Amino acid sequence: MQNIAIEQRFSTRQLLDKIPNYPCLYRHNVNGTYYGIKKHGGKRKEHSLQTDDRKIAERKLKAWIADLDKIDSEAEKTTLAQLLEKFLLIRKGASDSTKATDMGIIKSLKSNWKHGLDIRVSKIRPSMIDEWLATEEQRLKNSSYNRYSSFVKQIFDLAVNDRIISESPHARLQKGWKKPQKPNRLVPTDEQFRAIVENVRAQMMNNKADESSDFIEFLGLAGVGQAEASSITWGDINWENGWLTVRRKKTGVLFRIPIYGHLKPFLQKLFARYQTPPAPQTKLFTILDARKSLANACKRLGFPHFTQRSIRAYLIRRLWQSKVDIKLISKWQGHADGGRLILSTYTEVFGDNDSDYIKAELAKVK
Repeated sequence: MQNIAIEQRFSTRQLLDKIPNYPCLYRHNVNGTYYGIKKHGGKRKEHSLQTDDRKIAERKLKAWIADLDKIDSEAEKTTLAQLLEKFLLIRKGASDSTKATDMGIIKSLKSNWKHGLDIRVSKIRPSMIDEWLATEEQRLKNSSYNRYSSFVKQIFDLAVNDRIISESPHARLQKGWKKPQKPNRLVPTDEQFRAIVENVRAQMMNNKADESSDFIEFLGLAGVGQAEASSITWGDINWENGWLTVRRKKTGVLFRIPIYGHLKPFLQKLFARYQTPPAPQTKLFTILDARKSLANACKRLGFPHFTQRSIRAYLIRRLWQSKVDIKLISKWQGHADGGRLILSTYTEVFGDNDSDYIKAELAKVK
């Protein structure tokens, strides 16, 4: 009868030899890799120290043991799906737009995350996140990429705080953040602004043409954003003192803008359309934005793709060119930084007038 040699296979645990006089330190007797073994929370924990150098192994062992005390043995079983559910629960108080952004990122994560949502959070490595972000990077602007990265940081910070993991993998990403792209803010000239307003109003087949035209004109004359313009009521207008009260959509902060000389006739025209004075809570506009009408007008006129932000910036440039103090412009935009944001964001709006302004200010120094 032929003898058949049966190869005996050993588990990693069987191949680990205890290092004398050094608690918890073991060495693989085949490949020489050091391991840490320690009982924690009533369970035996094993951890590869990923080195065959004794000194390095000792340092890594101490760090690993210290991390064990930072982790809840039950919470350690938390999966990525469970972590996402927990994250959404604590974000219930966030704004609707923030929650919508979070859900969009989670949807993308569910579609493109290759390691399954049932993976334990403690098993997620930085390279896995880098791989997912690299997939998303192809279609995202830098600012959107940073928002995705920020989402990753937030969920793993939550995991650290709840003692699911001892260290966030976000801290070791290859490309955690991307430098924000400088926005290319195209701003219409006076002629282009007027042409857009008239073109939108001339679209007889659009039953919202007049209001869309008024909405765009108001953005340019008042210098407010689309979200703010859509919420303004007649009660927000103080004709006697010449102020228009605006609530900043992002922060809820109230600020006032003057009823500019070029804005007052426009408001009076809107007011005159009512047979009886409108109630204070009546909104100036029934539409929320005029984005589509604006885009179509630009296309028909052969203009660049001006956005509603471009129309808002039209007034900022107009005020700047009229030598209005930058601090006042900033205040009328609802900013509290004395003009720094406008100077950093809208410098290209001012064009050559920026250098003219600097020269004029330097001329005051005697």
